[in-house]
Amino acid sequence: MKHRIYKKSDLNISKWSGGTTTQLGIFPEDSVYLERNFIWRLSTATCDLEESDFSKLPDFDRVLMVLKGSVVLAHKDVRVAKLAELEQDSFSGAYKTKSFGKIVDYNLMVRKGNKGTLEVLTPESQCVKLECPKDENYEFYTTSFYVRDGFCTVEINGEQNGEQNGETVMLSAGDQMIVEMKSGEDVELSIMGEGTVVRGNIWYNYEADEMRPTEIPPEKASFKDFLTCIYLANTQFRGASHIFKRMKREWKDEFLTRAIDKVERIYIPFFVGLIGACIVGSFAITRMSTGMCALAVLLWLIADMFVVSPLIYMAVVPKPVHKHIKNIDQLTPYEEKVRAQQLGINVQAEKIIKKYSKSSERIDNMKNEL
Repeated sequence: MKHRIYKKSDLNISKWSGGTTTQLGIFPEDSVYLERNFIWRLSTATCDLEESDFSKLPDFDRVLMVLKGSVVLAHKDVRVAKLAELEQDSFSGAYKTKSFGKIVDYNLMVRKGNKGTLEVLTPESQCVKLECPKDENYEFYTTSFYVRDGFCTVEINGEQNGEQNGETVMLSAGDQMIVEMKSGEDVELSIMGEGTVVRGNIWYNYEADEMRPTEIPPEKASFKDFLTCIYLANTQFRGASHIFKRMKREWKDEFLTRAIDKVERIYIPFFVGLIGACIVGSFAITRMSTGMCALAVLLWLIADMFVVSPLIYMAVVPKPVHKHIKNIDQLTPYEEKVRAQQLGINVQAEKIIKKYSKSSERIDNMKNEL
């Protein structure tokens, strides 16, 4: 278990098309909202226009609670929700949503496949124990407290860094507190104070390699890198996978792919090879016989294939190069998703097809047994 506190004075306010927004918490902590590489995110926002269009977030589910004012949320072709102060609406980020009304709201975004809820607490002068609802379908659980108005104290009793820990935290209006734990952890939470507090409950699963590329520390160039560049330089043509069968079982990550595109986009190796052949041919034709001239051009082409072009690649590709080439059976969930996007594969459709194909196989096996 661990907890974090974000004071109102420390939070950064940024603009969106309909007003301003303040990020209150995000997981993982180094995630970037614009890159959509987070599991969940908490924020407040203002809608300063009478009509505002929400950003589409097809990979996320959303919960919006009105902190101040009233609003009508129109989810095109789905439904309409009219919200007064402290009322909320849960909806898919894939909806085309328009809001009508000037408000201040509280937002929870959760990546699909996980879940989150919001509730309103009205702390009292006496300490009240809070439940930490568990869900065995999820490995992690996070609860959060945002003080809309007034103040509160939250008492935490649980294990932190391997030791039993008890702490009381004071929160004022605009402050956000986040408590993260594993679903099986025994943590006791209590609250007292006065005013209005918005509590979030988030259940989620998380693999570190699911959200971002694998980090490969850069190394000095080696002879193995050069050999790999020979391979890369001579396989960038249509139909190469039919000649080099291993290409069907390998995947190049985004960093290596971008480097290759950088070289091939303006045909650098092709023009270097062509210009070099013309220079060598022009020089040789005035000094050598026809046979020797052809040999000189051939030697240049061999040198271009195994030295010149690989050196061009060496100048731009990330090192160690071979670690940026992976077998398709050893990809992380993130890499599988990127590969699917590159190939134009519908991941969900593939899973459904795979599921039903296995079911069909089982049915066929049962028929054969009968």
